[in-house]
Amino acid sequence: MDFSNRNWMYDRHNPGKRGRVKEEFKIGVEMFINTVKYNDIVIREGGIRCPCVLCRCTRIQSEDEIRSHLYKKGFQPNYWVWSSHGEGCSTTVPVNQNRASSSVFQPVVVPQYYHQHYDPFNEMDNMITNALGFNTPIYVPNDVDDPADDEYDADVNVERPNEEAQRFFDLLKETNTPLCEGSRDSKLTVCIRLLGIKSECLVSEYTMDLITKLMLDITIDRPLDLPKNYYEARQLVAKLGLGAKIIDCCVNGCMLYYSNEFGVDDGALLECKFCQEPRYRVTRNSRSVRRKPIPRKAMFYLPIIPRLQRLYASMQTASKMTWHRENYERRKMSGELRHPSDGMAWKHFDQVYPEFASEPRNVRLGLCSDGFTPYTQVSATPYSCWPVLVTPYNLPPDMCMSKPYMFLAAVIPGPSSPTVGIDIYLQPLIDDLKRLWNGVATYDINQKRNFNMRGALMWTINDFPAYGMLSGWGTHGKLGCPICMMDTKAFWLENGGKATWFDCHRRFLPTDHPFRRNKNAFVHGDTETRDPPDYLTSRQVWNKVKDIPKVEVVGGVASKPRGYGQTHNWTKRSIFWDLPYWKDNLLRHNLDVMHIEKNVFENIFNTVMNVKGKTKDNDNARRDIGLYCKRNELLLVETSNGKLLKPRANYTLSPEEAKSVCRWVKEVKMPDGYSSNLARCADVDHGRMRGMKSHDCHVFFQTLLPIAFSSLPQHLAWS
Repeated sequence: MDFSNRNWMYDRHNPGKRGRVKEEFKIGVEMFINTVKYNDIVIREGGIRCPCVLCRCTRIQSEDEIRSHLYKKGFQPNYWVWSSHGEGCSTTVPVNQNRASSSVFQPVVVPQYYHQHYDPFNEMDNMITNALGFNTPIYVPNDVDDPADDEYDADVNVERPNEEAQRFFDLLKETNTPLCEGSRDSKLTVCIRLLGIKSECLVSEYTMDLITKLMLDITIDRPLDLPKNYYEARQLVAKLGLGAKIIDCCVNGCMLYYSNEFGVDDGALLECKFCQEPRYRVTRNSRSVRRKPIPRKAMFYLPIIPRLQRLYASMQTASKMTWHRENYERRKMSGELRHPSDGMAWKHFDQVYPEFASEPRNVRLGLCSDGFTPYTQVSATPYSCWPVLVTPYNLPPDMCMSKPYMFLAAVIPGPSSPTVGIDIYLQPLIDDLKRLWNGVATYDINQKRNFNMRGALMWTINDFPAYGMLSGWGTHGKLGCPICMMDTKAFWLENGGKATWFDCHRRFLPTDHPFRRNKNAFVHGDTETRDPPDYLTSRQVWNKVKDIPKVEVVGGVASKPRGYGQTHNWTKRSIFWDLPYWKDNLLRHNLDVMHIEKNVFENIFNTVMNVKGKTKDNDNARRDIGLYCKRNELLLVETSNGKLLKPRANYTLSPEEAKSVCRWVKEVKMPDGYSSNLARCADVDHGRMRGMKSHDCHVFFQTLLPIAFSSLPQHLAWS
């Protein structure tokens, strides 16, 4: 049987046998399914789009459902080239579309399917292709008197998009008309690609204007609807509703000039209500009515609600937003933690809020923030800004941790760290999270239905200093441990001048562990009989912080509650407690292991390599050892002329041994993609490693460290 011309696609009924599907058509459907299910686009989307008259390649269905749809409805009109399933080679296909004379065919050349390979600048194109299917007729029956059609249509329940979603789709359709006949690009996609090139290649606006002028000059004999300059391209893309808000701030970080529906109305103030600093700069033309005043400090906020709604406007993401629920049973059988939804915190939240958990399309979010230096670190005036990132956890792990789905929510301006005053800059984001908890009307293009999308912030992920800024428990001083809190044995080093948690870990060991009774290896003469500290539930923490005031910054100095550093280490009541569900979260804050691992590695590595200025084995440390420990071989030795000598510790390498380690790193070969080029970090002349990133430290710590330090004494060998 010859399927090369695909005329079987529109010849499914046996003449004279009402409702009977031809065997040739059934064989063709099987050939279609077996052909397309191995294509890259189908594998990436997680299923096959149904090409029937009803679905029109806008819904991903199972193979059995596709067979049923095609047997009852047939293929959508003119779908000779399976472009939505990854087919794109220039192909000769039939273009006659009269079923009574299906033997007449004409060769046509179909453009290559250009969505098969991922292009970040064409992501809006993908959304347009998937989303605009609802504007076509839902179903046009080929046989109006076929009773099977009427029976199937009774089960169809498709809604039109809500007003906001309809406005967005109409804008996409209006701006996505092809530039000319046969073109695959529209004015919208050209504008998006131009802005993407500018962002990726750091091109100036003047250069972008020259590029657009060149495009217009080349096509002067064939007028196209192209942007005339960078400004016009930016204005067109801004209509999509994914813009950024610029919010004026007090120059000292005391407040935002910002108004919302939750009782804050500071948008019209002209000076800070705390430190009375003026809002705007005083310039020569400040009195001019026509000139817009320039704020002294401003932050960028990128609303997260429209971007979460856009996830449901594309088939590629809308079908994946329920992945955490649909794949739960399969993950449960494996017995391994493969997704945050497998953890206790997620399940606890579902038990507390079953109504929220009953809708799998509701969004679970994670938040992280850290300091970022956009300029060189050795500049005369260092500048540090704080980006705030939000990630949806509904998606599969390989998607939610990828760049397109890590949403930049805010950029907190510098020039210095906001410290505990970061809550002031997070107010717009918290307001959006409150709106998400109540729900926003959203259209799901995958199910063709409107629903009330709700969202909840599950936890934050940060390094230890940022943990203290966001949680409200200070991480400095003797009470800096957020687990032990006030029940700690931390003390100040007499010579080092720093707080130390030395010998605070033995309480976490089993009660019969021999380390608990050891009087020589830890604090001299001391044993450990205490139990681990009690774990505080979220409600218990809330009872401790509910009476603590929120942070107030006056003149750039944040106030601290009474008793800070003495009876507690609470710096504020964190703004996250304003979320109505935060006190029910089992796990509120997480530590970024890569940050901590990098710090631990650098301290251990530089101490063993005996790097000057980086080692922790200094003179003050040796003096404190004599006060608290029984390690006589490490004590400073006074010579006859009154000088103090520091004996070489058995856990440090000699200069020649340190250089040999660096030479070995220069020669070691790592698998492709396993780590960066560690050889560039090895400084053989000085016997040290420079410029190692977090992942480099992880690889060295987990794999190379036991080999590099194999010359250490046996009792210090790494297992």
